[in-house]
Amino acid sequence: MLTLADIKDKSYINVLNNIIKEIIKTTGYCTLELLITQIHALCQELADFTNTNMEKFKITKVTDKGLVGKIVEFKLFGNLPNNDSCPDMLYGDIKTTHFKCLNTKTNKSYNAKERLTLTNFGDPSKQSNIDTIADKNCLQETKFYDKINNGIIVIFQDEDNTAFSTVESYYSKKILGIVLYNLDEVFEKQPEVAKIFQEDFNKIKSCILAHNVSQSGQTYLHIHPHGSKGSNTRAFGFKNKFLTKLVSIYLDLPLQVKGRSDYIEFL
Repeated sequence: MLTLADIKDKSYINVLNNIIKEIIKTTGYCTLELLITQIHALCQELADFTNTNMEKFKITKVTDKGLVGKIVEFKLFGNLPNNDSCPDMLYGDIKTTHFKCLNTKTNKSYNAKERLTLTNFGDPSKQSNIDTIADKNCLQETKFYDKINNGIIVIFQDEDNTAFSTVESYYSKKILGIVLYNLDEVFEKQPEVAKIFQEDFNKIKSCILAHNVSQSGQTYLHIHPHGSKGSNTRAFGFKNKFLTKLVSIYLDLPLQVKGRSDYIEFL
């Protein structure tokens, strides 16, 4: 049996991934609901916490921003929605993303459908924001790195959005795996990745200092529009290509290359 204290430990990610694999072996796929059911059977404290706090959870609209992420945080990690700037867990913020299937016959080949937003940079035209990066030689020296360095990525299969018209329907979303990453670790093991990140940082810094912010030419890390339409706010994010690579590293799945497309095969 698990306790809430066990969930606060990073080894919990391995527990989740093992359950996901077992469910997929048995049924051919793993839904969010199936995973929640098994985890709550293993951790009565988490089941009791979610039952007791359902009224505080208060998500009733399918249009609620970040709906699936909020369900994951609450039902799998025991976190209620909040505006706290501290990491969701001691070992990183929880993010959700979608991987699209490239081969519907085998239903195994996937790559990242979308970039992954990591942390807000702010309006790059404001001097106070420019100053946060102007004298920094690398990403690691910036105040943003703590938010970028560690994270938990919950990977869902990209499906027809019309299938999810109610809050309840989101529990049927298929989950492929969960990654707990550390960029310092990646950079140490794969120096070529660190080199590309440095090149991307240099490009981002240069365009900010030139007052001409652009996503052009960035390979793994980029700075992209964030927030409401028409806003000048930007955020740091992982590009699709790196997100696919990162998942391949941490789920120990070979990265396949076909033309300009990188993909992995979930077992």
